[in-house]
Amino acid sequence: MELSADIYIDRTSIEVFIDGGLYSYSMERRPDPNNTEGFHFWGNRIEVKDLEVFSVDSIW
Repeated sequence: MELSADIYIDRTSIEVFIDGGLYSYSMERRPDPNNTEGFHFWGNRIEVKDLEVFSVDSIW
């Protein structure tokens, strides 16, 4: 199965929109200051075919 995901990460939350918003998920984010390995995908046989990372300015 292949799908697309838009993932938004900020200081307090992570929001995921699958296949253009057909499905969505939001979760609280509690950063671990001891974690220096970055972002991880987890699951069975996951292959990331294309990954783009963008930075946005704060609205505050």
